[in-house]
Parts: sequence; C-alpha cells; structure tokens
Amino acid sequence: MSEEPGPVPAAAEPTGDGLVQVAYLHPHQVSHSWHESVMRLVMYDQLHDARIVGTAGPLMISCGSGSLVESRNLAVSRWLDETPYEWLWFVDTDMGFDPDTVDRLVHAADPATRPVVGALCFAARETHHDGMGGRRITAVPTLYRPAHDPQGNVGFTTLFDYPENTLLQVAGTGAACLLIHRSAAEKIRAEHGDVWFDRVRYGDGRWVSEDLSFCWRLGALGLPVFVHTGVKTTHHKQVWLSEADYPRPGGGEAAHGR
Repeated sequence: MSEEPGPVPAAAEPTGDGLVQVAYLHPHQVSHSWHESVMRLVMYDQLHDARIVGTAGPLMISCGSGSLVESRNLAVSRWLDETPYEWLWFVDTDMGFDPDTVDRLVHAADPATRPVVGALCFAARETHHDGMGGRRITAVPTLYRPAHDPQGNVGFTTLFDYPENTLLQVAGTGAACLLIHRSAAEKIRAEHGDVWFDRVRYGDGRWVSEDLSFCWRLGALGLPVFVHTGVKTTHHKQVWLSEADYPRPGGGEAAHGR
C-alpha cells in the first residue's frame, strides 16, 4: 500500500449505470444534522447528475444494539441482489455532510483502481476519566495505516497527520461515509461469502471493528481503499464539557455572567 498523497483525479467512466444506492442503519431515530444534510443532498442531486434520485430509494436498515455487523451485511446483500446500481454509499445517521458529497466521492473513485473511497470522518476517542464521573474526549481521524505490535502481529494504527484536499490511500477507514463499487463487494462475496463486515481478529486474539474488518478483506484481495480528505463531515456525539474546553478571552479568567 502506498501512503503517498496525490491529486484528486478526474472522474472515471462508469462501468455500470453510474447510480448510487444509499444505505443507512438506524435505531429508529436520526440526528438533525444528518436529516438536514440528506435533504440538501437530495435537492442538489436533483439539479445535477441524479445519481441518487434515479434509484428506487434508500436501503433503510433497522439496527438495534449488537446487530451492527448483520445490518451492514444485509445492506450490502440487498444492494447486490435487489438492485442493479453501480455504487453503494453507506452514511451513518449521526453524520453531517455537504450537498455535493456523493458527487465528489464518485468523481474521485474508479471502478478498477479506486473502488472504495471514504470521506474525511472523525471518531470520538475517550482519553481518560475527568474525576467527575465523565471522560475526556478527543477527535481522531478515521484514517488507518498498517502497523505491527512488539510481538509482530499485524494491525491498524491511526494516521493523525494527513494532507489537505487529497485522495489518500489508506489501509482502512470507517464506514460512516463510504462509497463502494459493486465489483469490490462481489469479489469479497466470491472469496468469502456474504461476510463483508464480519469481524476478524488481530494476531493476539483481539477483535477488529466491523468496518476495519471490511477493509482487511479488501486489502487481502488487493483492492485498495482511499479517503478524500477534502470531503468533510461532522459526527454528532455526546461529550462532557468543562473549563478545560473553554478558550478564555485574552487568556484571562473566565467570566461568570450568564
């Protein structure tokens, strides 16, 4: 895998119908930022290439606690078996994104050389207890490179420093805003069956997350994964705020007025 950044290439010719099947998992509720982003994206799509509105509608998968793997696999199998559409776009219901997100991901992708392209997303990582019943949270990019632990086990490690507005090849990324070409999903099915997101284990026995397990299967088949760092998103999470998060004006003491 090359980690060298490069310019975002021109859009490739579609090998299928060029349409994008939207899929999302939901626990019967969504973030307002996601809802507003979807409405804006649909309006944009109607005025441009109709990649989304030209389909029969999104795959909406109810996802309860503990069923994430099964729900993601179900979305992929329904896309392959019930639709003819060339691309699948996973978007989690706690994400915010720009109206042209799908178009920019499709333009950056290529059915043969760039079959999986994600947007720049961030996860909330708990760093330590705050002493008041909560935890300190920091944002980390969902960009991963290969790594080895002291015992020689192969795994993933976070790539913290990344180039701006670049199509970057990575070993793995999350599935929160991820475009997948039909051929990539079909290759995994042919090799492993309908287990795209089934979790694998690191060499030391620890479980790998379902999205990185998907990327691991892609890598094992020689299918590269990219992230477009110019396609931005937001991620709605619960956090604990304290004085440590408050930038005091002028560096002085915080005001106590309301």
